[in-house]
Amino acid sequence: MPLWKRLLRLVALLILTPVFFLLGCQSRLIYFPNSYRAEYESQLRSAKGERVRFTTSQGAQTAFYIPPRTTAGGLPQTVWLCFAGNGSLALDWLAWTDDWDPNFAYLLVDYPSYGECAGKPSPGTIRESGKAAAEALAAHLHTPMTELQPHLAVLGHSLGSAAALMTAEELDVHRGVLLSPFTTMTDMGRIVLGWPLCHLNLHRFDNHKTLRHAAARPGARFVIFHGAEDEVIPMRMGQELAAAHPQTVTFHPVSGGHHNDLLNLISPQIGRAMEEVTREVKK
Repeated sequence: MPLWKRLLRLVALLILTPVFFLLGCQSRLIYFPNSYRAEYESQLRSAKGERVRFTTSQGAQTAFYIPPRTTAGGLPQTVWLCFAGNGSLALDWLAWTDDWDPNFAYLLVDYPSYGECAGKPSPGTIRESGKAAAEALAAHLHTPMTELQPHLAVLGHSLGSAAALMTAEELDVHRGVLLSPFTTMTDMGRIVLGWPLCHLNLHRFDNHKTLRHAAARPGARFVIFHGAEDEVIPMRMGQELAAAHPQTVTFHPVSGGHHNDLLNLISPQIGRAMEEVTREVKK
């Protein structure tokens, strides 16, 4: 074989190997599912939480309903649909819910393959799970979805911000708090892999698009917090999302905040933002 042909094959191999690797192993590079340990069960009992079971195209799913700590009757003032970051689980939110308004209730949603949920995560299956979990909660509370919907708000961290916004889009929810959101998964790929490999992204989360839909609804109100020292998702992405909707989205930079310590650093501020979003929407 001529030398030029051998060189051409070598160049093709060098180019195609990372392409095939990224296409074949992309999910493993994006998602990091975890299972629950025994101590989570005692935490759930302490919070008087209840499992909300439902089924999607991915099979059996489980979310967790945490009722208000107050004893007021009827539907809760606000039910926060909570979506955790990539390496976290839904019940990890329990570490902070006690810091927040006791009138709030929470539906803590895991992604397919996370926690007690079957299946595989993707933008489509995560979107499906968020909507189905809220509908299952309506049935769990013995109330029509049309009556529960005005009580809903979304809360998400990192990947959970994308899940929160997709769920908001599905359910016509127009209030929420987002922590460390990215703009698009392709933009994240550009940071990690560079151009042009970033365009091999098959998991096309697009927070620009979903936030645009949610922010355009009457009475919409969102708050974004982002650590100034975030080493995973640069703060400029949160700033960019907020700047596109100055009338409905407020941005709060967190001095000294990183990606994984944000909730620990500003839990009280997050709680106040949740209260403000709720009050402003009700005006």
